[in-house]
Amino acid sequence: MEDTMQGLPPIKARWACAAALSAALLVASASACASPAPEHAYATPKDLCGTKVSAASLEPLLPPGKTIAARPASAVGVERCRLLVDGKVVFSSSVEKRAAGASAPDVAESAIGVGPTDTRTGDGRFIYSKAGAVGRVECSGRPDSSLWVTARTTRPATAADMLKLVKEYANSAAGSGVCDEL
Repeated sequence: MEDTMQGLPPIKARWACAAALSAALLVASASACASPAPEHAYATPKDLCGTKVSAASLEPLLPPGKTIAARPASAVGVERCRLLVDGKVVFSSSVEKRAAGASAPDVAESAIGVGPTDTRTGDGRFIYSKAGAVGRVECSGRPDSSLWVTARTTRPATAADMLKLVKEYANSAAGSGVCDEL
């Protein structure tokens, strides 16, 4: 720029430099603000490894990112689902078989992200926090056992968002046939 300014009087050269710098900054800031990256470049799942939940319930618990993948896993008496965003586990859920007399505090004792003294619903069916939740699945005809769902997120969430998701997850699990499978 100095070569093009040599023939100008010093004051005009300074004004020309200032104008060129202002134009460059305007272009840079306009391109930075033109299209902010979407929070979720991926489509929020409508199920947790086959158990339906609404994207509206799940989305507040998931971080921003480009890609999402589900990783189901099974063990005796447990069906797990892990969600990975950009290759990192960010959400985990499970449906677990427990003893018939198990309570929400019993299940929360071994769950990650929620503890037995966290907020409990009035009916005692759910315990939840900002990071995790447990809930009893309403199954009929299971005198020897009970089923429970758990959920945990790595993203800062609200306790209300966790409760909304775990209620929907427990109710959906009850209607999914898992009561007869686990």
